[in-house]
Amino acid sequence: MNEEKMRILKMLEEKKISSAEAMELLEALGKSSPDAAGRGKGRTLRIRVYENGSAEAKVNVNVPLGWAKFMAPFIEGKIKAKLADKGYNVDLGKLQDAIDNQEPMKIVDVQDGGDKVEIFIE
Repeated sequence: MNEEKMRILKMLEEKKISSAEAMELLEALGKSSPDAAGRGKGRTLRIRVYENGSAEAKVNVNVPLGWAKFMAPFIEGKIKAKLADKGYNVDLGKLQDAIDNQEPMKIVDVQDGGDKVEIFIE
């Protein structure tokens, strides 16, 4: 967790985030501490994008749930726009619900030919 705290402090130092945002992120990290794993709660939001039937993900993003709570509105908008471009109308409201509940689950699993997008909590 120290590495994550250092990243937050580095973003603050580089003025990429405000001190209030840094505080929110640090508090969220505290809430997603390792002891949460013992209670059957998910700790990481995972996003995988595969292209052309590849077994290796072209996009492989792992976000601690503490960060995901803060970032969810931004993630949701971008994912929804990309899926809409492909002709999919997906209600991503359950993304925020899943993050809030911290239950390990698959949130999105979309396949289009050889392309695939997965979003899940582990």
